Amino acid sequence: MRVSSLLSAMLHFGGQLVGILLALLVSHLIARRLGIGSEADAFFFGRRIATSVIETLSQVMAVFYIPLVAAHAIGSGRGFLKATLRHAGIAAVAGAGLSLLIGFGAGAATGLLAPGFEADAAVLARQTLTIFAAVLPATMACIVFAAALNVAGHFGMPSMIRQLPRAAIAGTIAVASTSLVLTAASAFAVAWFVVAAIMFVQVLRMTRGWQPEAGIVAHPARPLAFGIAAVLLVVAALASTWLETAFAAGVGPGGITRLEMTQRLGTLLGNALATALSLVVFTAWSKRTAAGGEIPASDLWRSVFIGMAVLLPLQVYLALHSQTLVSFLLGHGRFGAEDVREVAESLRWMTLAPLSAFVLRMVLVRILVDRTLSVVRLLAISVTVDTGVKFLLFAWLTPEFGVNGIVLGQAVSPLVTLALLAGLLRRRGVLAGPVRLGREAGLAVAAIAAVAGIVLGSLSMGAGAVIFGLAPSAGADFATLAVSGGLGIGLFFLSKRVLRVSIALD
Repeated sequence: MRVSSLLSAMLHFGGQLVGILLALLVSHLIARRLGIGSEADAFFFGRRIATSVIETLSQVMAVFYIPLVAAHAIGSGRGFLKATLRHAGIAAVAGAGLSLLIGFGAGAATGLLAPGFEADAAVLARQTLTIFAAVLPATMACIVFAAALNVAGHFGMPSMIRQLPRAAIAGTIAVASTSLVLTAASAFAVAWFVVAAIMFVQVLRMTRGWQPEAGIVAHPARPLAFGIAAVLLVVAALASTWLETAFAAGVGPGGITRLEMTQRLGTLLGNALATALSLVVFTAWSKRTAAGGEIPASDLWRSVFIGMAVLLPLQVYLALHSQTLVSFLLGHGRFGAEDVREVAESLRWMTLAPLSAFVLRMVLVRILVDRTLSVVRLLAISVTVDTGVKFLLFAWLTPEFGVNGIVLGQAVSPLVTLALLAGLLRRRGVLAGPVRLGREAGLAVAAIAAVAGIVLGSLSMGAGAVIFGLAPSAGADFATLAVSGGLGIGLFFLSKRVLRVSIALD
């Protein structure tokens, strides 16, 4: 068993899990203190637009920097540090320019994407967006620092430390008495610059004694192709987020908040796990191709199989307990019973999106590391089709289904893009070929056992409540969630142990 790859993914996911818990805490605090209304809409509008840029750049720009940094790491010693600092400086300057662009265009963006906002809400949204965007120089530098640390095998610390801004928002919302939205945004901005300073120190420490791998000749990293690919992915991801935001704003007051709450509960955990898996795989494959190796189709589908075996029970859990989760986490203060019902309904549909998105993500990773493919052409076609399909689905479904139409569009569009890529690559042997599963094949049994445990735990708690005449309460909700989740996790790992499943992500 190659423990390093699995452990790396788990360490990265551990940091992401802390971020998820903080995000849920923020949602709970906003639901309690603001409810669903214009002030919450203004906060989430500014946060979605600015942090969509931050989070998209953090994930997508790794496409550019990880192969570049991997080539430096393999081929040089002290040059690794110099290259990392040079790229970080360039990224910070680019982030400053982007920050100014968003700041000056905040008013226009608010008017364009949310024309239905009332005057006070529009002003608050513009101010929030400007403050959130001010962190881009720090976040861009952190992307490069994280890439260097990942290539060197450090996944847990970069993932964990980048959750500090979310902690700052949660703490501020919990204790602030006035100007709640603007104070929280300001705390977020300050925290990101602290994160950049910490990661800079870690890179200096990590590269102090760095030595290149002996006997390996680094292959050129194709920076132009990776740069264009990263830009295409950034544009597509931002277009998707902004389309979602615009259509949610068009639903009416509370539309953006409902979409945000739904996505936090339905996709944060699944997407964080998918990101951890794909990041470790992408880093390993980038190092392999930088050293002249190849990636067979079997490696791709084995990684997809592992990811789906872990993701599927999680999404089943969220769908089964959607009403209970929303009631327990959000159903307090100004968040009423009707709000709980609507968000729970959207959450059930939202659980489909991370599954299709994960498969597409892994296929794109496979394309990106292949030096024989026209990466830019394939990505340009796929992101154009994906964005176009989302727009058409949103325009068609939202008038009839509201926020649920956006949720359905997010689940369906990756499937269309996957079908297109399969057609374009059918003769290249990239996606087609024999799939050889080793001991990880037992994950299928473990996943089925986990789903059975989740369902059994839910049914047993429901039956117990009826037999003993227990009234609905937050305590009962928590007990149901804990027993069902605990039984599912327990059966998953028990099955994995009994079947002696071993997992290799690289």
